[in-house]
Amino acid sequence: MKASDFMTKDVKTCTPDQTVQDAANLMLENDFSVIPVVDKDGVLQGIITESDFISREVDIPHAMVSLKHLFGQNFNSTDVEDIYKKSKNLPLEKVMTKDVKTASPDDSLNDVVSKMSEKNIKRLPVIDNGVVVGIITRKNILKAFSQIKN
Repeated sequence: MKASDFMTKDVKTCTPDQTVQDAANLMLENDFSVIPVVDKDGVLQGIITESDFISREVDIPHAMVSLKHLFGQNFNSTDVEDIYKKSKNLPLEKVMTKDVKTASPDDSLNDVVSKMSEKNIKRLPVIDNGVVVGIITRKNILKAFSQIKN
């Protein structure tokens, strides 16, 4: 089974100049957990996910601690609302994840599951000649499972 057999093909995208609010609206309207960010030719530039709205721990070189980052800003749990307010109009290019792991439409189910499990990835854009042609989420993996006959 190939990735193209079970990936979601109707992928909604944003461009790097659209805002965090634009991405959030698109995610909510379509019940998506990820939005690929593409240039005018559909070439993947990055992604924004639900996780970006929670925060990420950022390691500090040569330190015994890490900081929490939310939309590029250090934060503690008391100032999330302020950061959300400041972040609504930020362009996605400033906050998106740029080092994105991807799959090819011809990747096998084994390849896809390996990539997702090894890197603890929940969503994997599917790229053909640099252009986003699909996305694979954990739900798509369930779809692949259900398509396999005994």
